Amino acid sequence: MSNTLGLGWDMETTYFRVEEVKPGSPAYERYLEARYEVFCAELGRVEPTDSCSSNGRPIETDSYDACSRHFVAFYKPDDSVAGFVRVILPNEQGLNVTPRYVIDDPLPYPDATDDRIGEISRMAIAQHFRRRHSDQGKPIQGDPGSEMSMRPEGLRRHQPELVLGLYREIYQLCKAIGVGYCVAAMDSHFSRMLIALGFPFVPVGPVNEAVKPPRRVFLVSAAEMERSLAAREEAVLRFMQAQQAESVKT
Repeated sequence: MSNTLGLGWDMETTYFRVEEVKPGSPAYERYLEARYEVFCAELGRVEPTDSCSSNGRPIETDSYDACSRHFVAFYKPDDSVAGFVRVILPNEQGLNVTPRYVIDDPLPYPDATDDRIGEISRMAIAQHFRRRHSDQGKPIQGDPGSEMSMRPEGLRRHQPELVLGLYREIYQLCKAIGVGYCVAAMDSHFSRMLIALGFPFVPVGPVNEAVKPPRRVFLVSAAEMERSLAAREEAVLRFMQAQQAESVKT
């Protein structure tokens, strides 16, 4: 099978440690501080509140956090927060994308019911890990082919490594709890990056021009992802399915 992205087995362990962070822990506070830095201070996408961590630093949090699981990628050399994501699980409140985007009905998969769909949300890479100057002001961007080489030319070259590490946690969580699908609101650049990596995201609604940058909702099936990666990027599939030592950051 192809391995056009040149993945190595030390892909995550060399640079990043991806861990679930639990509410109430110091690591969770660092994660909420990082969310504020990206989504409130840098991008201005989320209205800031007066909430602060125990260190007195502003944080970004909302009502969906209580029904989510949260993951952070730490850069090993200095333990800094390199990236993060939450997965909103099926719940009575619904998903974050529902009130803000038009979503196709029916969806392309008959068994994609509300109780089997989660949402990939608040996903971002810390500013100093983004590859290009043109990527500043965008939470995640970049060209996967040139960045996956593992050459030591700076932190930004490892962005797809970061993204894959976070997506492995999403995939393994969803497999463990029986969530077969995830939605995500993405712009065209990031959706193309994920599709290039072998993730079969399909658009399930029109572009919302009222948000900046314009985004639309995409849906990914865990089963379709496995089939796609098995055919196109077997090394990526092996990485996604590899079990790392269970770790919860406290």
